[in-house]
Amino acid sequence: MLAFSHRKRYTFGMEKTKLTIPYIIRNWKSLKVRQKRAILSVLLIAAALVLFLIALIVGIVSCSGKAEAEPAETQEVAPLPALLRAPDRTGEAADPNEPEDGDPNAEPDLSGLVLLVEPDDEPTGENQGNAESTTEYQQLKKHDKGEAVSTLQARLMELGYLEIEEPTDYFGSSTEYAVELFQRQHELKQDGVAGTETLKLLYSKDAQHYTLKEGAEGRDVKMLQEQLVDLGYLAESEVDRVYGSVTIEAVKAFQKRNGLSADGLAGEKTLEKLYSDEAKISKSLESKLKAEEKSVSSSSSSKSTPKPSSSKTTPKTGKTTPKPTAKPTPKKETRIEKFIKAANSKIGCEYVLGDRGPKTFDCSGFVWYCLKQAGVSVNRLNASGFSKKASWKNISSINDIQKGDILFFRSDASSNVSHCGIYIGSGMMIDASSSNGKVVKRAVSSYWKRNFVNARRPW
Repeated sequence: MLAFSHRKRYTFGMEKTKLTIPYIIRNWKSLKVRQKRAILSVLLIAAALVLFLIALIVGIVSCSGKAEAEPAETQEVAPLPALLRAPDRTGEAADPNEPEDGDPNAEPDLSGLVLLVEPDDEPTGENQGNAESTTEYQQLKKHDKGEAVSTLQARLMELGYLEIEEPTDYFGSSTEYAVELFQRQHELKQDGVAGTETLKLLYSKDAQHYTLKEGAEGRDVKMLQEQLVDLGYLAESEVDRVYGSVTIEAVKAFQKRNGLSADGLAGEKTLEKLYSDEAKISKSLESKLKAEEKSVSSSSSSKSTPKPSSSKTTPKTGKTTPKPTAKPTPKKETRIEKFIKAANSKIGCEYVLGDRGPKTFDCSGFVWYCLKQAGVSVNRLNASGFSKKASWKNISSINDIQKGDILFFRSDASSNVSHCGIYIGSGMMIDASSSNGKVVKRAVSSYWKRNFVNARRPW
């Protein structure tokens, strides 16, 4: 009876049998295959449940720790706009086929152009303890490309530091020089690299417009001094590329003579007047020119009676034919041909802001040089000044331009004249291009037609 009862209790079959871990361990080899599978399935399910509970506990603890630390941390900064992300740097070495600052004929899409300006408001309330700006700027330097470069160029043009036909997406020599000028005016390191400090100031309300003042040095100062020499306010020997006391006094004299505030600073109004057709020459130069004119007039009147040898008698009629006393003025067509010939001869010459030849030019300096070669005497003006020269016939429609006309353009971002070129016919022009870094011959494309302001005909 006892033996039967024991066998009934531990037999693993259809009868209910109480299995214990010690029993399974002792009798594992004797268990049937389906019994072993059932036991292993139970063990796997139990292990999975244990792992799930462990993961759940760890997750709860981790979330709890973050929740406790969150109030003490600074709020996460939003991702930077696309135009402030790292630029596409294709290498430090310049591509020999790469244009100086891009090609305006490519008509870059600037519809999304946004100037980044630091917030003007002081931090209040919750932001009082976090007064430091979270705005970040990516460094921009020569040979960089991208929308951030277009934005940089537009801001430099707005403040008067950059003169190119149109903002592009390429950081060339002209952009580098403009950054140096901005850094010089704001007493930053003049390395031509638009780093965080430079960009933060450039896009702030404290950014100053381009102004020449005491202590400035460079080729832009030389350009100013040469213009003062032409107008009689400075001696040629005083051109030294330094905006010192002598230049300051010359600027003050020009400002007084032209009805401007005589502060000795060459700011926007002074520079506009200095390179315009309305700029008044100095009193000393005016007196000198009047004296020369009077001397020439007296000399010509004393020689008004022709000498006997200056005429000859025609045997048949007995009439005398006076010899010409002066060379005839060159024909209009001849002067236009000389004008265009001079322009063609300078294709490929380097673009340098402020230069007027014979080997380096900016756009207005190039026009001035070619006019001079064609026998047209005119003061050195900038593009805006030439576009307003009243003694030259004004052409308001680009459909009416003719060979030899001087064309004037604005940019997409401004209504002011900022570029000029010489029309040579057949839809082509020659101009000193800052974008290409040299004098080029190119088509008057849709970009130029869209930004045409007027033309002048000096013939």
